[in-house]
Amino acid sequence: MPGPAFARMVPGLCRASTGAGACATLSRERGAVDSLTAIEAEAAAARSALVQASVAAPGEDDLADVAERVARAVAAAEPPSERARHEDRFRERIASLQLVPSVPILANAGRLGQLAACFVLEPEDRLDSIYETLGRAARIQQTSGGVGIHFSKLRARGAPIRRAGGVSPGPMAFIELFAHSAHINSLSGRRPGAHLAVLRDDHPDVLALVRAAGAAEGRLAGVGLALGVRDGLLEAARADGQHALRHPGGAPAGALRARELLGAIARAIVESGQPTLLFLDAIAAANPVPELGALEATNPCGEQPLLPGESCVLASLHLPAFADAHGGLDGEALADAARDAVRFLDDVVEVQLDPDPACAAASRRTRKIGLGAMGFADLLLRRGLEYAAQGAEKLADEVMGTIATAAARASEELAALRGAYPAWRGPGRARRNATQLAVAPTGTLRLLAGCNASLEPLLEPVRRIGAGGRELRWVDRSVAAWLGPRCADVNAVLDALEAGVPAEALPGLTGPERALLRRAGEIPPERQIALQARFQRHVDGAVSKTVHLPKDADPRQVVAYIELARRLGCKGVAFYRAAGLGSSGCIPCDAAFGEGAR
Repeated sequence: MPGPAFARMVPGLCRASTGAGACATLSRERGAVDSLTAIEAEAAAARSALVQASVAAPGEDDLADVAERVARAVAAAEPPSERARHEDRFRERIASLQLVPSVPILANAGRLGQLAACFVLEPEDRLDSIYETLGRAARIQQTSGGVGIHFSKLRARGAPIRRAGGVSPGPMAFIELFAHSAHINSLSGRRPGAHLAVLRDDHPDVLALVRAAGAAEGRLAGVGLALGVRDGLLEAARADGQHALRHPGGAPAGALRARELLGAIARAIVESGQPTLLFLDAIAAANPVPELGALEATNPCGEQPLLPGESCVLASLHLPAFADAHGGLDGEALADAARDAVRFLDDVVEVQLDPDPACAAASRRTRKIGLGAMGFADLLLRRGLEYAAQGAEKLADEVMGTIATAAARASEELAALRGAYPAWRGPGRARRNATQLAVAPTGTLRLLAGCNASLEPLLEPVRRIGAGGRELRWVDRSVAAWLGPRCADVNAVLDALEAGVPAEALPGLTGPERALLRRAGEIPPERQIALQARFQRHVDGAVSKTVHLPKDADPRQVVAYIELARRLGCKGVAFYRAAGLGSSGCIPCDAAFGEGAR
């Protein structure tokens, strides 16, 4: 049943009434309270069913049980004299939904050793290395970890194999193999992680990946596709020049007309939403440890660039938990939670068991963590701000600036206490973690918390959750609470939202109120990109964001959006185009298994 916190989210429902019509007004208000109570009760049951299906261990009944197990397991990294205090803090943060760790942490802590959500692997151009990487990826995926796999070292299709004779089948054949393995893992009944196959834009088989992405081929359904794009391709396309291709060893492999390659990428995106683009020069400019190598791939949803073998642990701050009914943010409480979250994630690195010694060594060398945020659209709704308004960018600065400052300071304090990450060489103040922030799509986490995903516009504020042979209606808590005092029939609006009715046709609301309920597919792509870039200003990792395209988007517009994303400072860009008004927020995760899991 809804508690006091939910009641505080619904201002005006319990006003004292005097004078003529007081009884009728009070009756209507009581009816609205009863309706919202029923809505929240069913939504709470849906959230509870999700806990059981996605993160609860046998014998656990609710999120409080999960929080106790996770806090106890993670606090084991603390000195004995400090352990009980930090276990209490971690448990309270998680149970109150202020801090929501990733699915691998919630599901596996205290049970299985694999707690990281993000990995990058890179097979060498040898059969034994390819199959070894396949096995490592399968083990990671089995415990809900997402794996980005960089295939650019594999020789092109048709290239000779001197030792064994014959010719190479090329990266796409092996990507199909990884996709089939991922599909087999998805049949386990428990939510697995996703795969992302990454190829550089100068690989000789770049067009083969682009065509496969555009065709949305069924045999690749278990894996998302991405291109590592350098500024040189975009510059050559603007000048209508040539784009040089190179074999993995560096030998020239011909050239493509850059404008034609970029056009093919845009056409594929219009057809299927893929490939995701990773801006390698932007990623390289922010590499905290360039002496260890180039960052050429990310995890499946793009929020964390990683070196081969590295992993990253993730958690998100649930922004509505730090705001009042009008969207007023308690910055001090948010900063305090961010500091606790950094310590929590650093402890997770300590207790995490990587799938093999090589991954463990690479991950401990940099100790990367990724703290993000979710429920940004809920804050906008409470403040009465449209997603496309300039005020949304100012709120992004307020939120992420607060988190970034607190996270950096916490990592510096931990470095003074526990030592800097081993690869740190300066300059500046030492930190415990090479990165502190990464904004994940939070597809499953937002359902557990009852809010909107990460920084996305409203996606699915109403949806159905299967539980025990019946369907329960899940509702974004802020949306339901906001509707309460504004319309006579909240259920009618929720039904319309669930049916995908455009904002301008929602019943019982004024024009300005309808504008606040625009879903992702109703927000101009350039405004979505601008907000992603605003978040990225404060994030040392990356920002996972899906740019939802209008139904009539054409390749020329997509090229312009790609250019805009790079110019504004995004580290990558992913697109979604479908008949509906929103996706989960992670296209590779959608392509593989439905909804983003981090």
